[in-house]
Amino acid sequence: MPTGEEKTWGYGTPSMADFDQDGDLDFSFGVREDSIYWFEHKGWDHWSRHTVGVLPNRTLGATSFDVDGDGWEDIVTGGYWYRNSQNPRKNHFELYQYDSRITSEIHDIVASDVDGDGSKEMVVTGDEVGLFWYDIPENPGQNEDWPRTTVTLEVLNDHDDIHGGIAPNGVGDLNDDGYADIVLPDRWLENINEGREWESHSLSFASKRGPWGLSGRSWIADLNDDGRSDIVMVDGDQQGSRGAWLENKGGQPPVFETHFLPQKASGKRGSFHSLQIADFNGDGLLDIFAVEQEDPTILPEGAPPRWFIWENVGNEKEPTFIERVIFDGRLGGHDALVGDVDGDGNLDICSKIWKRWEKNANDGREHADCLQNLR
Repeated sequence: MPTGEEKTWGYGTPSMADFDQDGDLDFSFGVREDSIYWFEHKGWDHWSRHTVGVLPNRTLGATSFDVDGDGWEDIVTGGYWYRNSQNPRKNHFELYQYDSRITSEIHDIVASDVDGDGSKEMVVTGDEVGLFWYDIPENPGQNEDWPRTTVTLEVLNDHDDIHGGIAPNGVGDLNDDGYADIVLPDRWLENINEGREWESHSLSFASKRGPWGLSGRSWIADLNDDGRSDIVMVDGDQQGSRGAWLENKGGQPPVFETHFLPQKASGKRGSFHSLQIADFNGDGLLDIFAVEQEDPTILPEGAPPRWFIWENVGNEKEPTFIERVIFDGRLGGHDALVGDVDGDGNLDICSKIWKRWEKNANDGREHADCLQNLR
């Protein structure tokens, strides 16, 4: 990794996948003005670092999926995608540009079937770029601009200033019409005419703007097993972050009732720039995970950054959440990801920093971390 004060911040573009097809999950992330790296999991105390390729511009969001249909997991970030060479330990991934018009940061990227054709499209947003979805062509590696459809330009800095909010899983069917809708911190966008038109509906979650405008993380899931998709949201890029699940009460368009998650641990929360929904304890109920961001400008007050799970202690029809601090070691996270890294049937958590904090438990050094689930 780079050294020197000029490159001690800006760790983005995280993804988790079995890049080398050896049966366990690997973790990747990028360093601004440098490169993306992937870390091969060989054991909890043994990760081998490999280079994906140079990061061509400033970008934050990323995702991994099989872009070209060859059976190997690729990485998408900014206006580019990195094709897995099928021998990733020895060769860099091949870099292709999918949109030459993107010159500013893409904050969020989500892969989802937007137009209902049974294959994944790509949804991206950046507060200086716009909110778009891309139809992935049959031959995506031609270095030609992919077909792009505008969802809205109201995220731009000179208008609503929405920094981020569709990631990591804020694209899904909210009104049960068979087409994926999109969630932003203060609204959801209804997919009309197979993604060619969009209608905006307000949400009662976001109440304040941080230094970069409205920002958060979102996840669409049916939390109360009633057949309707609910929304989980957390604030990000600001102090005093909260979390909530927005219960889908039905209707056309559906109405959402906001249930805020409890905050029992001491201190004022920092930035929740991570959100994952999963059954962490194997009881069949969905739990909620977030971690406070390690960034000196938006740290929590009265406590160091902590890692939280809101455990669902209710039942399938009536979710009830209690807050648990699962790690309190003076290390924060940023855009954390969840998966069964070691194949033992338990869900683990991998994360990295955004910007280092001089008083962290790692002597102020940059770090990436994985929490092994010992359930």
